[in-house]
Amino acid sequence: MASRGVRVSTPPQDAPQIRRRPRQSRAQASAQALQDAFVRVLLERGYEKTTIREVAAVAGVGVGTFYEYFGNMRALAALCIHARVKALAEAGQAALDAARGRPLAQVLDAQLDVQVGGVMADAPVWAALFLVERQVSTPEAFRKHYEAYVELWRRTLEAAADAPSDAAGAARLLHAMTYGWVSQSLLARGPQIDAAALRKQLGQAVQAYAATLERA
Repeated sequence: MASRGVRVSTPPQDAPQIRRRPRQSRAQASAQALQDAFVRVLLERGYEKTTIREVAAVAGVGVGTFYEYFGNMRALAALCIHARVKALAEAGQAALDAARGRPLAQVLDAQLDVQVGGVMADAPVWAALFLVERQVSTPEAFRKHYEAYVELWRRTLEAAADAPSDAAGAARLLHAMTYGWVSQSLLARGPQIDAAALRKQLGQAVQAYAATLERA
């Protein structure tokens, strides 16, 4: 134990444990407060120095309440990552629905606006979570997120008036380009990078690739 509370380190092979999912509004508020507190402490102290006791104190709940929902800090961190990834995917779905039937270039731009803009609008948090993800996510969780985003890109491509013939294949490369460029830029250069320049460069690369795709 550290002097400021329970240490967060757990063996990397331990899978994140969600003990029970809050269903009543008060329980949901407590669980959300813990997630918000985790992000605040993470940004201030870094993952290795974040303690369960400190997160609970910032959330305004007791340590016992933490353990009602989470088996360990890794579980809370994994849930925070999952929640933000899911919200970004939902925004991406809304963007492609709004752009459905337009030319491919416009549909791709709409998706990129979400995938880049949604992250860069909260760049410090995403930069911290990208780093934590490498410590807490299981291979199974990573694969699920990966496949969900590949599927989002496939639907994006198929929503275009001039959809490519191999949307499934193109979707994997588009996800790799987008996720790789955004996450690695934040990790390597920090959250203060030029969001507009990042969006422009990625857009040019995506549109250049899209121009080579055979249409259905």
